[in-house]
Amino acid sequence: MLEVPKTWDYEADVLIVGGGTAGLPAAVAAIDAGAKKVVVLELMSYCAASLALVNVGPAFAGTDLQKAEGIDDSAEIYYKDGTERGQGIPELWRAFADNQLAVYNWTKEIGVEYQALFAMPAHTRKRGIFVKGNDMLRCMERAAKAKGAEILFLHRATRLIVDQATGRVLGCKVLVKDNKVEKNFKANKAVILATGGFGRNKEMLDEFGPKFIDWVPTMSPGHLGDGLKMCLAVGAGTKYFGRAVSGSFAVDVDTKTAIVDFIGYAGGVLVNVNGQRFWDEANRDSFYGQASEEGMRQPGGIFFSVFDQKAKDLVRHGKMGRAKPVQGDTIEAVAKAAGIDPKGLKATIDKYNNDIKTKGYDTVLDRRTQEGCDGKPPTIDTAPFYAIKCKGSISSFKGGIAINSKAQVLDQYGAVIPNLYAAGELTGGFWGPHGTYLPGTMVSASMTYGMIAGKNATQEKAWTK
Repeated sequence: MLEVPKTWDYEADVLIVGGGTAGLPAAVAAIDAGAKKVVVLELMSYCAASLALVNVGPAFAGTDLQKAEGIDDSAEIYYKDGTERGQGIPELWRAFADNQLAVYNWTKEIGVEYQALFAMPAHTRKRGIFVKGNDMLRCMERAAKAKGAEILFLHRATRLIVDQATGRVLGCKVLVKDNKVEKNFKANKAVILATGGFGRNKEMLDEFGPKFIDWVPTMSPGHLGDGLKMCLAVGAGTKYFGRAVSGSFAVDVDTKTAIVDFIGYAGGVLVNVNGQRFWDEANRDSFYGQASEEGMRQPGGIFFSVFDQKAKDLVRHGKMGRAKPVQGDTIEAVAKAAGIDPKGLKATIDKYNNDIKTKGYDTVLDRRTQEGCDGKPPTIDTAPFYAIKCKGSISSFKGGIAINSKAQVLDQYGAVIPNLYAAGELTGGFWGPHGTYLPGTMVSASMTYGMIAGKNATQEKAWTK
């Protein structure tokens, strides 16, 4: 452990590392709880959380939007989904479920304009909400600054400073001025780590998730694993760390564009090079990351999204983004253009369409919905037809540092590390080793636990030595 410095270069009541989905709400909550000085350290030159890259939105239960559509949802149902489907730790899910609606209402108060509900994979209720992640992030940044939080950019925290006699976390070593100058930042009450995952650190990916080393990273450039390193260096434990690196949505091989929309609510299917389907594309009881992982296990480590004109028209009003599908007037033609076995794909699509028309569901992989718990699977029969060659991506991390329901970091024996808190993708426990991820929850859980951390960190007694 680092020795306590004789002098400090900077001082705050609560020191937050990471100006993103968890860190900014933590700053607001800390000030609301009475912290006089809250400082957020951000290694990038601006608040560049992965939330800024999200174009769908969070998931909340019991919202006014759900009530307007007559959807029966509640904290208890969300908790049940998380503990039964996600197989997460009940204690963590209880605190999240009981506090998430208040966080939703707070986001509306600070100016987040939610657009509409939509169904998400694995959820038993329609609780996803369309909103651009960057809009959410900017609202939270403005809210934190309006409260008086100080956000210091190009400040990279690298090590925790700990009182060796008591084990109390006192602050951080911080690199500034292009990482050339190291300063000591003191936290009178507590340090909150909200640094995200380590998807942009190839060495750590190679060590902890080697099979994902060549998958497409879609997270913030600032996700370098600094928080994980700092926690491990002071004896922090981990929870479900084997889930930390997990598959995420499929992307177009050539442009790296996410094509999950074409598979899900638009009604497309996934096939391998032989034209065979391998997953329930609606992800009624799973999520798109598991579909990508299975796709990457297909022959040649490649898979394809196949859809028709009506699906294309449904997605983003017919806009393809940067994705570049091949096209054909028949299933055989699009198969040949994409490099899929034409006979195999024709047989698959014929069987699929016949099932939907005659039975109302797919008898091969039991696809019964269009997306998640919502809608009916459409046929693929309106020319022209399209195919996109896919590979998997990685996005939010699903395991990490052990925390309790107060967001306190725990050591390898389950004891609290004094005055150290963590929230967001850095942490683990929400998704069990055999559970499924509930999309959108990473956003809502990060915000919720950020606020839990900020409130509880402010209640700590100030260090007076």
